[in-house]
Amino acid sequence: MHRAGSPGDPTRIAFAIGRKVGNAVTRNRLRRRLREILRSHALPVGDYLIGVRPEASQMSFVQLQQHVGSLVSLVRSGAGRS
Repeated sequence: MHRAGSPGDPTRIAFAIGRKVGNAVTRNRLRRRLREILRSHALPVGDYLIGVRPEASQMSFVQLQQHVGSLVSLVRSGAGRS
């Protein structure tokens, strides 16, 4: 989910990672990996909520990068607005 912000506002990102994804160690590792991947993307200003499915915990770093890259492309094209 993405909500556009005003110029000058910070870009804020939150993750929704439920217990079905794994234990606390798994969820925190996934959160750190996603944060690192998102650092390399210049997201439009706004607020983001990224939901994570259990399958994400089985993905390699490269696979996560590909999925996040496609999500960022959707947001930039305007398809990810809600």
